[in-house]
Amino acid sequence: MANAQDKESQKLGTGEKKWSQKLGGSNTMIQKLRTHDLELIDEARRLQIENANKDISLAKSKAENDIKSKKIRSLESMIKILESKLSSAQKDVISIQNDSSKKETEIISLKSKIVEVEHELASKVSELENLKLETISIPVVGGNDEKNMTKSNDISAVIEESEIRGYASPSKNLRQYFVRRKSIDQAKKIDDDISTQTSTFGTCFVNDEITELPKIDTEVNSEVKDRTSISEINKDDIPIKSNTSEAMPQNVTPHLTQPDNNSKVSAKAHMSSLIKSNSQMRPGPEALPLPIGGIGTIPIVTSTLMLPLSAYMLLTLLIIAVMWFVILRCT
Repeated sequence: MANAQDKESQKLGTGEKKWSQKLGGSNTMIQKLRTHDLELIDEARRLQIENANKDISLAKSKAENDIKSKKIRSLESMIKILESKLSSAQKDVISIQNDSSKKETEIISLKSKIVEVEHELASKVSELENLKLETISIPVVGGNDEKNMTKSNDISAVIEESEIRGYASPSKNLRQYFVRRKSIDQAKKIDDDISTQTSTFGTCFVNDEITELPKIDTEVNSEVKDRTSISEINKDDIPIKSNTSEAMPQNVTPHLTQPDNNSKVSAKAHMSSLIKSNSQMRPGPEALPLPIGGIGTIPIVTSTLMLPLSAYMLLTLLIIAVMWFVILRCT
């Protein structure tokens, strides 16, 4: 019995030892699990903290993203506004360029018009100067030397003034201020021809009574002399329109009645034949002397040369009046 108890006690002692060993191992396991649990808890806390920090950073980034998106939207709106302003500015620039081109064309056209007006003004001024020269350069036929000298002084003054202004050149043709000698020769030839012709017409009114022509005033005679001498000047030299009706004195025309057409035609034909025959004997412009030494040496016709010419002109007018009267009496 005692052995059996000893065996059971031994078995119990060994069992207790085994259970104590198992309990010690389980305790160590529990301790390890506790430490592991603590580590896991710490890791979870750390992860929670990290998650919280990440959430905070995400919130911050979201806020920043919202701010940046707002800025981007504002920038986009500003870009659109700037683009619209740029397009309007480009349109304004294009319109300004078109306006400037139109203005440039208008300026060019105005400049051309101004140049044309200046040319026209210069031509008008030159024409006025020429008219001044022509009106001043007409010599007083049968007048005294003082009038001719004053005319020559006026001519030289006007020409010098026109040269200073630049509207007239000093090389202008000065032959218009000359009274050619051919007018004197022509007057003499016409006088001779008419005197011979009147001898042929004298047979028509030998037995008829011829009334005496009215006397012509000295003023009218001087006017007739001036106009007839001017009309005898060559048209190439002085462009003056001669009118024979103005050259006739007013107190002679009432005594000369209008003849019929046949007498007019015959008288005109006779006078034209006389003028043609005289024009063949006239000297050419090459035979006339040219002025030497500029404007100051323009030859002025003196009264000694023009007095015989005026006498011849007056005589020719009287002879023409007598011829008209003879033709009337013969018809």
